[in-house]
Amino acid sequence: MWEYFWPDMAFDFCKGLVAGGASLALQAVFPSVLRAVKRLRARWLARKAAAQEKRSATRRRIERRLWSWRRLGR
Repeated sequence: MWEYFWPDMAFDFCKGLVAGGASLALQAVFPSVLRAVKRLRARWLARKAAAQEKRSATRRRIERRLWSWRRLGR
């Protein structure tokens, strides 16, 4: 009976060490990963807002041109 106990105990101990090490690594890395994801999201939203502003400015410029052409035609 004891001949099966120690190998199982050593295996469980190693599994615990690996799981604990992985948990500590995730706790150490997670805050920096979270900050990086927030920065990426902020940049993406800013780029999207800038592109939308550019499209609306282009649309306003086109509408002004069309309006001026209509005035010239009358």
